[in-house]
Amino acid sequence: MKRLLSAIGVMTLLVLLVGVFSQVSAAPTVTITLQNPAQGGLLELEVGETYTFEIHITSDEPFLVAMAMTDAYYPGRGVIWRGGDRTNHDTTAVLYLTMTGRESTAYLPAVCDWPEPGMCWPEGVAPVSIVAGARFRRGVAISEEFAFAAEVP
Repeated sequence: MKRLLSAIGVMTLLVLLVGVFSQVSAAPTVTITLQNPAQGGLLELEVGETYTFEIHITSDEPFLVAMAMTDAYYPGRGVIWRGGDRTNHDTTAVLYLTMTGRESTAYLPAVCDWPEPGMCWPEGVAPVSIVAGARFRRGVAISEEFAFAAEVP
């Protein structure tokens, strides 16, 4: 009788575990596109000039939040960003990030291995990037980084 109860307990546990693991589905299909990237990987701005980037995010399932943020090797030097952008609970998003030329980048030294190993930027430019992505239920997050350099004469 004890063996029968043990077998029933094990079978019940297996049924519950199969139910839990069968609910895990594949990651959503997400497309992240920078609509107006810097030509040739270099954006040239004058002091005070602005440039607005447009990022499109589409998904085959609704996201909790889609956002675009900025990163810079020399934050606040040469160029400045005006915050990030985000939208909630949708399958498509159009996000905007604006960069402004702040001061000359001529004094900045060359940079290598940022944002990933093997990438090198010449002196006189500010290495920057845009990171955009979406977060979904179950803790799934998908993102993409667009690295380029900004030059302010």
